[in-house]
Amino acid sequence: MSDIYKAPEANLANSSESDDSGSIEKGIAGDYSFSIGETISEAWERTSGNKGTIWVGAILYGVATIAISLVAALITGGAAAFSLGSAPESTSAIAGILYQLIVTIGCAPLAVGMTMIGIKIARDEKTSGTEVFAHFDKIVPLGIATILLYLLVGIGMVLLVIPGIYLAIAYLLTMPLVADRNLGPWEALETSRKAITKNWFAFLGFFIVTMLIVIAGGLALLIGLIWALPLCIIAIGVAYRKVFGVPNHN
Repeated sequence: MSDIYKAPEANLANSSESDDSGSIEKGIAGDYSFSIGETISEAWERTSGNKGTIWVGAILYGVATIAISLVAALITGGAAAFSLGSAPESTSAIAGILYQLIVTIGCAPLAVGMTMIGIKIARDEKTSGTEVFAHFDKIVPLGIATILLYLLVGIGMVLLVIPGIYLAIAYLLTMPLVADRNLGPWEALETSRKAITKNWFAFLGFFIVTMLIVIAGGLALLIGLIWALPLCIIAIGVAYRKVFGVPNHN
């Protein structure tokens, strides 16, 4: 009879314990189990009580992104205004590139902070919306990793598109590997690529499903996003945990 009272905690505890034994080495070797249905299902269960945390993080992320964009515009606009060169078009192009670099590098820690909220929820670790600001100490490796990712995917898109699609999916877990496991930019890119390649089509399907969930939430007068956004953020966290497990912080 006492078993009846243990039932409510069984699902999440078992689902987490069953794949927490993963590691970077096992992930690269493909020694993990990944199912789109199980990942989305677990993420849905974990949205209960965590939607507020994710939405606070999303609001802080949005405000900080706007602030970084404004600062970048002031810096690059000022540089263009005070330039005495005789080629304004060239100056404008350089200012545009500099603007994109500042925004890309400045927003990289914010983006990985959102991802880490989902990962910590998936690992039953304490987190809050302010997690979006917790990774600026890694702004340099995160910025480099982001730029390399965009460059490689862009080159792949030029090369018959298919290589670009392959890399876009294969690099999905790059940024949290930098923030969570302290990997260097190239090491994180390669670790994500090698691990996801073992189940590339499953991750492609996972990406499509999460995008459809967000789109469906947006179409429902945006009200559906209240559930859709937390679901997808946590789903990424669950996927990351399934591939690379839980690090030993001891």
